[in-house]
Amino acid sequence: MTSGLTRRQWMKGAALAGTAAAVAGPGLVRPAQAAGTNLMVVQWGAAWIDVSKKIVAPYEKETGDRIAWELHAGGAMAIVAKIKPNWPNVPYHVISCWDPVFSAMIKEDWLEPVSVAEMPNLKEIPEIFFQKNAKGQLMSVPLSTAGAFWGYRKDLVDKPIESIEQLLEPRFKGKICVPYPVNLTGLLLVTLAMQRGGDERNVEPGWEFLKELAKRGNIGRVINNNSEFINAMSAGDVSVAFFNNGGWSVVKDRFPVTILNRLKDNKGFLYNEGFGILKSDRTEAAKRFANHFARADVNEMYNIPLGSGPTNPNAKVGEKAADFYYTPDELPQYAHVADFGYLSAQVNDWAKRWETEIVPLLRG
Repeated sequence: MTSGLTRRQWMKGAALAGTAAAVAGPGLVRPAQAAGTNLMVVQWGAAWIDVSKKIVAPYEKETGDRIAWELHAGGAMAIVAKIKPNWPNVPYHVISCWDPVFSAMIKEDWLEPVSVAEMPNLKEIPEIFFQKNAKGQLMSVPLSTAGAFWGYRKDLVDKPIESIEQLLEPRFKGKICVPYPVNLTGLLLVTLAMQRGGDERNVEPGWEFLKELAKRGNIGRVINNNSEFINAMSAGDVSVAFFNNGGWSVVKDRFPVTILNRLKDNKGFLYNEGFGILKSDRTEAAKRFANHFARADVNEMYNIPLGSGPTNPNAKVGEKAADFYYTPDELPQYAHVADFGYLSAQVNDWAKRWETEIVPLLRG
């Protein structure tokens, strides 16, 4: 995923079901504790803004705070480009974003650190989900978890895939679908590198694996977005792919699918969406607002309509997220959260290398 990839391309928004209104609880500051404050929150459209407004309506009554909304426009990084020339004179206090955008805003020093002392609901969220600065401070409020995974259509694969190395077998000639390397912020290279002992900072093993796949003719389709992925997997000319859970969810609604998120020799790649608290004169109210969304019952209410996994392990997991969700005990064994700040700085060079080293093999 890159600056050109919209939020809706990597997390599929389901139709918003009726949800019960949030009620006051331990994580909600009451009016006696806080005077009403006006906050401007930047949120995604569609299901994200719909469910957020349902959550916020009782919150405003309880706290006296007033929330105004602005919707993201364009790609994921568009908000960074919008803020940069005007900083610090911007009207925003809270921004909904995901890991690469968090990394960009941390680099610009726009975000306020968060802590359990100020936001007690954060203590329930696994540390792996937080973005941190160079000092190790928590810099994000992770609300939703999603990811990129290998998977396959069971009706088109004759026997189960138990290792990514099996993708080199002749039975997969022309059957593998992969994203162009800029998409998913280069995670295709990372998954292949980790299969051979590398990681995001040592992707040479990934390039070698990718070359082997291309030389053998096993890569049948290279896609750029969710629509192309869904069309390719639905047509049936490819059967195995590496892509985000949003795309897989659509394919899974149409065909029998196995998501390879618990392989012993290859991890699932997680990324998180949540709130960033911009430095301003309203950080106290902004943290109060974000802390409310991190509470287990609210986190559950937020994620189920989105088809996303909750970050609070005490929240229930919706049916659409069940295939890619990891419990806190499973995270160390099966999940990897990449350094998206580092990846974002590499993907342009990787795209050039793809054109010179991989494309000729695909054409050959």
